[in-house]
Amino acid sequence: MSAPAGWDDLAATALEANPLFAPAVAAASLAHLGDQAVSLAAPRIGGRLVALAPIRAARLGRIAPAMSVWTHLYAPLGTPLLDAATPDAAAEALAAEMAGGSGRRVLLFPDLPLDGLAATAIRGFAERSGRPAVEIGAYARATLLLRPGAAPLRDTLERRRRKEFARQWRRLAEQGELAFRRLRDGPDFERAALAFLALEAGGWKGRQGTALAADPKSRSFALAALLGSLPGMATIDELLLGGDPIAMLASFQSGGRAVSWKIAYDERFARFSPGVQLMLEASDAWAAAGDVALVDSLAAAGHPMIDGLWPDRIRIGLLALGPPGGSALFSLAVRSAEAEATLRQKLRALRKRRRKEALREEKAS
Repeated sequence: MSAPAGWDDLAATALEANPLFAPAVAAASLAHLGDQAVSLAAPRIGGRLVALAPIRAARLGRIAPAMSVWTHLYAPLGTPLLDAATPDAAAEALAAEMAGGSGRRVLLFPDLPLDGLAATAIRGFAERSGRPAVEIGAYARATLLLRPGAAPLRDTLERRRRKEFARQWRRLAEQGELAFRRLRDGPDFERAALAFLALEAGGWKGRQGTALAADPKSRSFALAALLGSLPGMATIDELLLGGDPIAMLASFQSGGRAVSWKIAYDERFARFSPGVQLMLEASDAWAAAGDVALVDSLAAAGHPMIDGLWPDRIRIGLLALGPPGGSALFSLAVRSAEAEATLRQKLRALRKRRRKEALREEKAS
């Protein structure tokens, strides 16, 4: 796939940024995780790229044929890139390209920040074209809003937790020199990317077969996304003990927005909460850098770690646009999709509970 001209500029200046739709990450998704059904919608107005999103055919509620923005397990943020100068025209052009030629009049925008600027532009298009717009499966996702002059994140935590994390930090420091390092590029970046994959594979995700390195496709995707990003657009944070990483965080950023993509830690140090310690350090590093205003955790609702650290929330969900004037099939599909979303949330909570129980049993044995 050849990258559309102007993609870098659109990713950097979009109405609402999406680091996972920036060229390196989206191209890696298409190359390693997509199939022939996935394509890139990239409409132009007057020769200028005004919108961009990967798309594929889908069914709303397993019933109504639809065209959907494509998101996946490793890229759960579906904000389309829309031209900030002409958002209404950009949203209309994207919708026209999604629907054009496919005969699918239902348009789906999954994993969308429902109160964001892109969602507003999409709803505006729906209203102008007489399409019903329905939110499905909305939930609150942990986010960090970086406010100028804000106190370090540790200082904002409840006193008991703050003292406990400080105690754990001191205990870690007793075992060797403890340091935080952020890598954005340079000769150590590839080494760090490979070390991150190895660290993740050595933990519970490796045992469950869900680590990135467990599958050649997801491993290739991760390396292509991290190593192919423009300098500074991908970061790897490390918590080093005696020079060796005991926790690592991979992130992406563009257009003043970042996503904390994947975190891994050495389970031998689990009692010192190395993942939490790293996330606290990384949060303050984003604040100090001053080049992003918001960090999206990409986490599921009620995440046991990040929900207790980051105080802010964004509403994420599916925005479904029906055909002009609506239809009985669309209404039926919406009800089916809502029931499916409710069931998914219950199953996710059950899996999380079982994983916690398994970890407790593993520690006790």
